[in-house]
Amino acid sequence: MRILIATASRHGSTRELGQWLGSSITKRLASSAVSATVDVRDAADVDSIAEYDAVVIGSGVYLGRWLGDARSLVAREQAELETRPVWLFSSGPIGAGLQPKTKSKWSEASWAIEHKVFGGKLDRSTLSRFERVVVRMIEAGDGDDRSRAEVDEWAGAICAALAASTPSTL
Repeated sequence: MRILIATASRHGSTRELGQWLGSSITKRLASSAVSATVDVRDAADVDSIAEYDAVVIGSGVYLGRWLGDARSLVAREQAELETRPVWLFSSGPIGAGLQPKTKSKWSEASWAIEHKVFGGKLDRSTLSRFERVVVRMIEAGDGDDRSRAEVDEWAGAICAALAASTPSTL
């Protein structure tokens, strides 16, 4: 089984979530005796998903939208995405008061098994001038609201679904 985890990340924190997810999925499937290869790649570097049996696509969310590389990947590969198991995730909310919208284009994607929203990470020192202005306007502070345990838990759910759909070799 080949699994793709493609992420769009402006400052690296969503890419890191994808790496955590890939590591956890690899370990869990190996311990379940499911033979799998997990590729974690930047969405911009994915030319095709045809060689993959399952796909996870994640993006950082800025001003309520996924990054262009993730949106382009989904638009370009829409027909292929509808033929295999697909999970989506977004990364971005920082702080207890900044909860994501309950409805979004991605949470309503009928072809996806699930859309998960993870907390984000904000380090003002890495932001562009425009991003710093936006952060100041919404009064967001530096912080890292990502949870490795939450990523591992979601990896377990993905692995359970993949293992259930994989024919037994016995």
